Amino acid sequence: MKTIIYGNGAIARLLYSYARHSMDIVAFTVDDACIDDATTSFLGLPLLPFSQVALQLPPDDHDMLIAVGFLEMNALRARKHREAEEKGYRLASFVHASVLRHDDVLIEDGCIILDHVSIHPGCRIGRGTFISSNVNLGHDCVIGTYNWINAGIAIAGGCSIGDACFFGVNSSTAHGLRLGARNFIAANTLINRDTLDDQVYLSEAGQLFRLKSSSFLKFSGMAGQA
Repeated sequence: MKTIIYGNGAIARLLYSYARHSMDIVAFTVDDACIDDATTSFLGLPLLPFSQVALQLPPDDHDMLIAVGFLEMNALRARKHREAEEKGYRLASFVHASVLRHDDVLIEDGCIILDHVSIHPGCRIGRGTFISSNVNLGHDCVIGTYNWINAGIAIAGGCSIGDACFFGVNSSTAHGLRLGARNFIAANTLINRDTLDDQVYLSEAGQLFRLKSSSFLKFSGMAGQA
């Protein structure tokens, strides 16, 4: 099946760089207001107005991969999935070849899973979820729809994650938790209790130390160590 990517921004560029090695990507499409008459291509492929894409690339012969970020707490991505389906397109998923596919892991349609993601047995990943590189999902996790899981995340076994959450880089959860929908979990944040819908969790940023790096090494006794 030939594939169309919805999007012409950073996420579309990222996804194309991965997916072109295993998928037959033939074009990009984006909302009419996002392109002009002088813009007809993206990354060397045709860039089509979304209102016209089904006329030029029929849904019977093409599926669509939605490359949209976490804008509006993932609501924009969910909306574009619905609009693509209304045009008759099947929603494609991309799962990098480095991901081990256990027999009892379910990945629903429209998902994007990048390289070196560890998905343990018994996991369920809801439609439209984006998972970046080097993520670990422990056994028997249930990930809701349209989540955005950045690089380096560790979600411990037995967790249930609500729909449309955002996980910042290197955040993590303890075992067996239940997180509500639309949670915003900032970078480097540990969640160790159940959460409710629409909550925000932040961790303090690193503190600037008064010494320069070379002086700090001497002060800490690490200078000259192999």
